[in-house]
Amino acid sequence: MDINFKIENIVASASLGVELDLYAIAREVENVEYEPEQFPGAILKLKNPKTSLLLFK
Repeated sequence: MDINFKIENIVASASLGVELDLYAIAREVENVEYEPEQFPGAILKLKNPKTSLLLFK
């Protein structure tokens, strides 16, 4: 029996042990959005590989 599957989503978390300045990251890093009124984390979106990274303070 052949089974075909496709991975759609992987979730991982890590603690860096420091507080991140999300405003500075959004200002200095390309493809980062930070709108704390709408969402408490900064969002980094890469095109290749298609990836999203959520950063929290």
